[in-house]
Amino acid sequence: MNDNFEKLARAQEFMASQQAQATQAQTQQIYSVPTDFVKLPSKGKFYSKGHPLHNKDEVEVKYMTTKEEDILLSPAYIEKGVVFDKLIESVLINRSINVNSLYVGDKNAILISARKNAYGMEYPIQSMCKECEHKNKIEVNLNNLKNKEVDVEKINFTESGGFIITLPTSKAKVELKLLTGNDEIEITKRTEQKARHKLPASPVLDRYQQMFVSVNGDNDVFTVNNFIVNMPIADSRFLRKQYLKYNPDVDFSFNYSCEKCGVENGGLMPIMGDFFWPDD
Repeated sequence: MNDNFEKLARAQEFMASQQAQATQAQTQQIYSVPTDFVKLPSKGKFYSKGHPLHNKDEVEVKYMTTKEEDILLSPAYIEKGVVFDKLIESVLINRSINVNSLYVGDKNAILISARKNAYGMEYPIQSMCKECEHKNKIEVNLNNLKNKEVDVEKINFTESGGFIITLPTSKAKVELKLLTGNDEIEITKRTEQKARHKLPASPVLDRYQQMFVSVNGDNDVFTVNNFIVNMPIADSRFLRKQYLKYNPDVDFSFNYSCEKCGVENGGLMPIMGDFFWPDD
């Protein structure tokens, strides 16, 4: 009887050992995709308290894989113009982040990181010389692109992530918010709806209606819209300048010397269709 128990115990130990080895082999075959941390131009300051990136100055993303290459090649995504959004959505580690809730500047930072980690830091572009109009072939080093310096300490933030500015002519205190992907979608819908009904386009008003949160503490839609329509142009110009000043983004500027005439040139690096398809 004891011999039988001993044989059974040895058999169970052998099976357990084999199972452990098989599990270890399976684990070793799983490839872990490397990740990176992207510094956000917004530093998380413009997101409301309930947002996953509220007060977070960086976000974790994974390196691009063949899955992301399929996204870049998707005819459906290309036709709808959502390739970059789908790419960002795919590389974000935190799945609770809605890509349409991100600000444009933060999206740009994620795209640059994804491109750099996948294809290297050199991005070839063409730029025309302002003096001799020669088309220069240059390579922008993506490592040299830094986030714009926004002095967030001087911004009067609200709890919702908006900010308050005082307009010079009307003296009104207006609360604005940065535009996200969701806001851009709403603006596009409004524009298309007006076109369908053959109504005149109003791109400035449509944009302001999406940007404005309140006027002098009043967030009533009628009050806000009435102010927007009757806002003096001087206030409108000041508002746009302040918005651009506060709007966090990547600094895309670069400088180079013309290879033909030697004149110093500057420009802004474009993110073109070939950004993720460098020449091999």
